Formats: sequence, C-alpha cells, structure tokens
Amino acid sequence: MTLIGFKKMTIGIHGVDGTISAAKTFVIEGKQDEGATVSAEINGLSSDPVKVYGSNVAYYVLQKGTGDVSVDFGVLDMLEAVNDEILGYKLSAEGFAFIGDDTEPPYCSVILESENLKGETALLGFFRGKFAKESISMKTKEGENQEPEADEYTFSVVANDKAGDTIGQSVAKYVGTESVAAFKTLILGTPVA
Repeated sequence: MTLIGFKKMTIGIHGVDGTISAAKTFVIEGKQDEGATVSAEINGLSSDPVKVYGSNVAYYVLQKGTGDVSVDFGVLDMLEAVNDEILGYKLSAEGFAFIGDDTEPPYCSVILESENLKGETALLGFFRGKFAKESISMKTKEGENQEPEADEYTFSVVANDKAGDTIGQSVAKYVGTESVAAFKTLILGTPVA
C-alpha cells in the first residue's frame, strides 16, 4: 500500500472499563493551534522468520503473527491537555503537570488517515496501546523564521482483548469510502466524524 500524505490522527483514550467516550476522543488534523500530524512509521507488522531444519536442509520457514508492533509519530503543536493525558502525567488543580514514579499512560486506540495513489481514503487502526514520549528538547533560535520540529511519540501496540472477530488482532486496515464510519466505530467503539 503506497500512501500519500498524513491527513489526520484520531486518539481515543480508554476509560477504566475499556470503553472510549466521545469526550475522550481527540482528532489531530492541522487546525490552527490544535496540532498537526507530520509523520507516522509503523513497525513490527510481521514476525521474524525462523528457518526450521530437517533432513539437513532448511525444511520450512516458521513465521506467524506480528513482531513488536509500534508506531513512531511526529506531531506539531499537540494540545498540552491531550499530551499530558495520553502520557499519563499527573495534573494539579493549578494546571501543573507532574512526571514521576506514578506516571502511567492510559490505554488508547488510534486511527491514522491518509490516501492511496487513486485518491481513496486509507485508514490504519490500532485497537489498544500506550503512548510514550522519551524526551522534551529545546534548541536556540536561529533567526526569526525558524521552522519548528515535530515532537516525537511512540505508540506501543498490544493485541485487542475484546471478544469478536478482532480478538487477538493488533492492526486493522481499510481502503475505500463506503465503510469509513464503520471502521472508525470498529476501532474506537463509538461513532466519530
């Protein structure tokens, strides 16, 4: 699948019961002062092949399932409230965010939207995982019109644990226009525009 562009990312934060409410669904799509998607690289979609030997030859290749599925994101100007929530930062009444021993990101679901060479909508969805952001960096200004760099996030994916066709699955893919809403409901469990 050859993709062109990275239109938007939808993040749904799981509640303690594993469901996602509309109030805990955030769309990053390039609206001014609300964040913009820059890049996404999905890794671990196939497991490492293992050659099984018999009769002094490589008899067959064992390769079932996925590897360690993860997504590395580049995002510009993500809302701080969303950043703090998906990373599990502890928030004070005064608006401070604390990072420490009790920092624990919640499970989230993610949908990425792009398009293929034919201009059809291409969606990749991840049922369940957690976000991490390894560092916060600062750099001296080099002139008045310095281009900002995207913040880097990693999303570590685990298999879906909900009963049904998707149990044990990590990633869903859809290309087309007819079932976009159904796909979003499949991943997030709640209808999203």
